[in-house]
Amino acid sequence: MIEVIDFFKQHPFLFGLAVGLLIAAGIWIKGLFRSRGLNREITKLKESLYTKMQIDTKGHMSRENELEQLRKQNENLRISLKSLQQKPGRAEIRQLHVFDKAIHSMLAKAPGFAPTWEMVLRDAEDEIQQAETGISALVRKVFITQKSLPRDTEEAKLLDYEEEKKEE
Repeated sequence: MIEVIDFFKQHPFLFGLAVGLLIAAGIWIKGLFRSRGLNREITKLKESLYTKMQIDTKGHMSRENELEQLRKQNENLRISLKSLQQKPGRAEIRQLHVFDKAIHSMLAKAPGFAPTWEMVLRDAEDEIQQAETGISALVRKVFITQKSLPRDTEEAKLLDYEEEKKEE
């Protein structure tokens, strides 16, 4: 060992070179450890990013599927609405709503229309209520069903109230 020290004392350049190489080797080994740690961290970050991308992809796909289902449901509802609007009686109900809105507008705009309308409406409701309940409904159910069949083959109408009233 003393010989090595003497050798380096005689050659200071080689002593500096050896010390520089030792320091460089130490820094290089420290860099390898740090590089390994950074590589592990990069691997963890890549896995984390991959997991996040998978979760985002699943979420996006579920939103796409839900959107597609909602589009199909919307189309089905639109078709159902169109078909329900084409059913018999729907046009009459729509017309009834139009008349209702028109009547409400008339009530608001024409001051003399409202009292007359309310009186006529009450009379019509009372008449219909009496027709649905009570003796007149019973009489209609009993007698009209017996007279509903035509007696003659020439008779075109099942019931003709006006002719019966004129005969009496």
